[in-house]
Amino acid sequence: MAEKTIVTQPCKVSPMHYFGRLLRTWLYRNWAWLALIVVLLVMLSVHNPLFIYVGLMVVFLVFPLILYYLWFVYALHPDCRASILTKQVELDERGITCRFEDDRTETIAWSRVIDVQRSSSDLVFYLSKYVFFILPCDSFESPDDLEHFLKKILEPALNNQK
Repeated sequence: MAEKTIVTQPCKVSPMHYFGRLLRTWLYRNWAWLALIVVLLVMLSVHNPLFIYVGLMVVFLVFPLILYYLWFVYALHPDCRASILTKQVELDERGITCRFEDDRTETIAWSRVIDVQRSSSDLVFYLSKYVFFILPCDSFESPDDLEHFLKKILEPALNNQK
């Protein structure tokens, strides 16, 4: 028996929301390096105050370059674009199928999903370390559709991967 296909309302995620999630993910995974640099610069500036200038260069030159890197390498990835474009999403045992306004379709197979995180407003499907697809929870027709998707489609699909 074929599982029920869940079809969402047309939805999209703002680019700033997407980039905010990307930046939080990157900072969560790399906070130790940033803390090490700050501690090192503070310790060195005690011995030589000129290291304060090095710290300012890091803040105003290096950190913006990290933001540019995240934007151009990860946020402009084709799988990430699918999150911010207006689409209608079909969820079934095959995967996530996005139908865009220009009649294009893209499918993300469950085998490509390495992790799923649920927040109060979103479902985040991680496709790699920093590439993910965001589906707003309010795009589901009803809370029952969301629960059906989580229990009857997503859970078995992810269990079959393991």
